[in-house]
Amino acid sequence: MTRWMLPALAGISLLVGCQPASTESAATSPEAASPDCLLTVGWDPWEPYSYESLEGRITGLDVDLVRQMSDAADCEVRFHKGNWVALLDELRAGQIDVLMAATPTTDRRSFAHFSEPYRDESFALFAPQDQVQMYQGASLESLLADGKRIGITDGYYYGDGVQALLSDPQFDAQIVAAPVPEANYRHLEEGTVDVVIGDPYVASAVLRRTGLGASIEQLRGHVHSGAVTFMFSRESVSEAQVAAMNAALDRLESAGHIAGTLDRYRGS
Repeated sequence: MTRWMLPALAGISLLVGCQPASTESAATSPEAASPDCLLTVGWDPWEPYSYESLEGRITGLDVDLVRQMSDAADCEVRFHKGNWVALLDELRAGQIDVLMAATPTTDRRSFAHFSEPYRDESFALFAPQDQVQMYQGASLESLLADGKRIGITDGYYYGDGVQALLSDPQFDAQIVAAPVPEANYRHLEEGTVDVVIGDPYVASAVLRRTGLGASIEQLRGHVHSGAVTFMFSRESVSEAQVAAMNAALDRLESAGHIAGTLDRYRGS
């Protein structure tokens, strides 16, 4: 196992091992050749958090932050593209090492370690513009009770309260899962669903890029808000490595780098 050194933090040097991830696929982009420490980061198209630029570079708010964290821990990263459900399975098997913007859950803790929270996220409801007045102020529970169809992204975690509603068997026929967020807004335009649960920043990027912004609007309020973390595979990443990454995050936060990155992407 290769050894690697985290830069000193408050006079303390952390020495931990880093195990390279499994064989790189065609969907994986290497950041550097044969580094001493290499982590494979799974990503799915989720602009502005993770996406591919016109020049073919993997970029985004979370991508920038995972690069900063890894750089501060003297570790290289490469990126492997997939949909969220497949990426979770690959993380469980140790085929990839890291996923971004993850919420800790009891099930996930059985196969993953979690970093300290590094940013907050929220989810809101979106509806066709000509139906916004009808849905404005309605809760997710009341919409489901009224028979409305709800669009979600497969494998995403929307908070305990929302998940309890989505997993209620009486609403099974009303929950329409899409593999990627963009498909949800297509479903909304086509009338396949009545409302969509989405991240406001992701929705803004998708609606702008697809030209759907003129016909779809966000409802007031949020159905969930909470902190997200980096999720590490228990099969390929040790607790010592996670501690080193947390130390790197602490250094970045103290130096104002995390806040600066958030402000840059959110236009503050």
